[in-house]
Parts: sequence; C-alpha cells; structure tokens
Amino acid sequence: MAYIDLKNVCIDFPIPGSRSNVGWKRSVTHTIGGKFGSTNGGSSVRALDNITLQLKDGDRIGLVGHNGAGKTTLLRVLAGVYPPSHGQIRCEGRIASLLDISLGFDLDASGYENIFLRGLYLGLSKRQINECIDKISNFTNLGNYLSMPLRTYSSGMLMRLAFAITTEVEPDIILMDEWISVGDTRFMEQAKERLESFISTSSIMVLASHSENLIRSTCNKAILLGQGEVLAIGNVEEVYNHYNFFGSSAFFNIDEYISIHPDLEASMSVPGMAPWMHFIRYGIFEGRSPGCGIDLKAFNNDPVFASALQARNGLAAAERIENIAPFLMSFVPPKGWRQNKELSYPDEFIETDGHPLISVEEFLAKNSGSTNS
Repeated sequence: MAYIDLKNVCIDFPIPGSRSNVGWKRSVTHTIGGKFGSTNGGSSVRALDNITLQLKDGDRIGLVGHNGAGKTTLLRVLAGVYPPSHGQIRCEGRIASLLDISLGFDLDASGYENIFLRGLYLGLSKRQINECIDKISNFTNLGNYLSMPLRTYSSGMLMRLAFAITTEVEPDIILMDEWISVGDTRFMEQAKERLESFISTSSIMVLASHSENLIRSTCNKAILLGQGEVLAIGNVEEVYNHYNFFGSSAFFNIDEYISIHPDLEASMSVPGMAPWMHFIRYGIFEGRSPGCGIDLKAFNNDPVFASALQARNGLAAAERIENIAPFLMSFVPPKGWRQNKELSYPDEFIETDGHPLISVEEFLAKNSGSTNS
C-alpha cells in the first residue's frame, strides 16, 4: 500500500557570497520565501522548516499558500529531487511527477527514441514501452514528427509528447504543480479526460495550486504552507477558512508590517514562530488595520489561548483574541473593527496582572450604541 512519511524534514539552500546586511536578508526572504539563516558558516535560506506529514492511501492533498510558501519545494522533496538537509522521508509506491514534465528530453533524438528514454526513466520495461508506444503516438497526434528530432518541435508539441508518456504510467503517487494545460482546445479536452482517469487510479495525489476552485473540486484534504512551515492541515474547508481568515495581507505585505513594527524583524528569527503568530501578536486580523494595541501578555493565564498555541492552531488563537479583546480595559478598537453582537462575557477567562477586564455593565454601556456586526 502506498504511503509517504515525512519526519522533521528541513531544506536549506546555501547562498554563495551572501552578506549579513539586514535589509538584504529581508529582501531575499521576501522574494523567494523561507527563512534566512546560516549553514556551515555561510548564509542560507530554509525553504522547508521541520515538516512532519503522513500521507496514506486515498489522500488527495491540495497544497495552499502564497508564492514562495514552499509548495513546489515540498513537491520536489516528495519527488526525490531535493534530499532533506535534515529529517527523514519514507515512501512506498511508484511516483509519477508532473512537475517539469518536458525536462530531461534529448533534443537531438527523435520522438520515438524519447518515448523509450522517458519510459525507462519512469520505470517501464522495454516490453511495456513497446506495448504502449502506439497508444502514446496516437494520443499525441504528432504523426511523422515522431520520427524527427525534438529540437524541431514547438513547446506545445514537446508538452504533448511529455504528457502522453507520463500519463501512460500507472503510478501509486501523483505529484502535480498546478493543473497541466497542453495544446489546443480539442487536445485539452482529451488531456483533461486522460488526466482525470490517471488521477483516479492512483492511491495518493498531491497538487499545488493557487486555484481555490481546483483544490476544492479535486482534493479531500489541504495543507497550508507559509515560510516553509505547515500552518494548517485538515479538510479543504477548514484550511481555506484558516487561509481566508488571515487574507493575503497576512503573507504578502510583511514588509509593510515591519515598517510599522520594526521589532517584528527580531521576532521573525524566533524558532517555530509561524507567520500567523506575527499578525496575532500585533493585532492584525482579517483585513483590519494593524497596531490595534492588543498586548498578548493579557492572555498569559488564558487556558483556551494557551491550548490553541500549543496545537499551533492560528485560527483558534485569533478567534480567542477577537472574542476577548473587547472586554479588555486597555483595548482600543482599530479603524474598521466589526464588533460581534453575540459576544458573551468571558467568565472562564483568567486575568493577567495589568490587563483587567471591564465589567459586564461597562461592556454593555460601551457597546449599547454600536451598529457593527
């Protein structure tokens, strides 16, 4: 039975000739994702940080996250392209990687010769290749071009050939970086049917995509990545609720937040400090203005908040802050704050010295004229 187990997997990319300038570090990590650090005395970017996953038969996994979050790097680790810098990977089953399907062709060899070369690379025997070569050539509809060198092909023709060969294999595990688009409209319809059949026979599929509709329609689980860390994992609805709750601002505009809170730069180097924690720490929720003055020390004694942090559940932690913040005496609502009318007084909340709650009467008086919801 097919499976993939990752335990504490890290990927570090050394940066030759790197400098120690803080602004340069920020530029590198913002551009390519990951975290800036050092490896063997030199500078490096940690593209994946302490990834632990168990994928089993029946899993259809969608990888969610912004550009540079680590989606493609994780796929390449699963495909065996990148060996882990730290940690372990255990895998059982034949893998079909549809990441860069046209790479590795011999441009001086003919289409037919490349069918054999790619087939052998994918683990097919010569007998198996001979049995399916007519099926592959008919699907490509390349005709006499299959007898010609690949350097005479257009990029679309190369993609057709690569797609036809790769999807002829019957894999246990399929890895995809975005949905494949090949050829004209007519060929796309054929390719879509073939790809769906290809996926349906596999045990495990892992798909990285920016299309929420695609992930929702093809996957039964999702993993949210940010700065090379797993921020959330669960069913697709839960993960997208998490992702959409924080919005794109929680990932795309980190430089803007650093300019508002310079000390955020230092907190980014704290081990295990996932991106959502930065935004909770500075009171940044769901498109609202940063810097609303919520001090997390107020939650030091709160068992609900502590439990959410221990479980690395950013959504639960943020929701707890939203539900408690209006009752803190020190709380100043930021511009655009939308008060939840159904909030109940948090009797179970344990106050921290210096951060008292207002009374029920004060809360009701304070919010009696509110029209927000």
